[in-house]
Amino acid sequence: MRTKEAIWSVLLVLAVILTICLKYLPYLPGDVSITRLIQSLPPESKYWAQVMSSTAKAPWIWGLIAASFVISWLIAGWRAALLSIVSFMGLWLLGKWLGPVVAQPRPSPELVRVVESVSGSAYPSIFAFNYISTVGFVAVLAAAKGSGHRRWVLLAVCASLLVIGGIARITLAAHWPSDVVISYLIGLLWVTLLIRFI
Repeated sequence: MRTKEAIWSVLLVLAVILTICLKYLPYLPGDVSITRLIQSLPPESKYWAQVMSSTAKAPWIWGLIAASFVISWLIAGWRAALLSIVSFMGLWLLGKWLGPVVAQPRPSPELVRVVESVSGSAYPSIFAFNYISTVGFVAVLAAAKGSGHRRWVLLAVCASLLVIGGIARITLAAHWPSDVVISYLIGLLWVTLLIRFI
């Protein structure tokens, strides 16, 4: 087994174990303190986080899907563009299935400041799945197939969007930090698997 395949397999096992933990635990160690720390950082208004969160929902998500399709085509051709759609659909379906199975409760207002009340399971983070399947797909594709300064610009922009998006969801207490990180990990594993077909 090659090193990349071994790392991918280890990360997959880790993601499965952590997912099982989230089914039986309301949150993981460190989630409460990290959420409180992130919520204590400026700015005081959480409107920015609400706006950022809305970009992973309709109608804005269609723009993300279209942008990832076009950028993927420009980087590596029509096959990459089609796989960007497969990337989104695969994680969307996984999220629809996994949410009710895990049924993890949302962050409690008794533990952290809950800015907006959200229904459904906290894990997986559909926001994280939507972002990693589009923005993350472009980042991994750029790293694997891109070249020159365009690669680094895309990586910087995509990484910034993923970090800001994750912080936004934690700021609103829509998800625990572990929900976002593990969702990103699962998405990254899915995306790297798809990139191998280009």
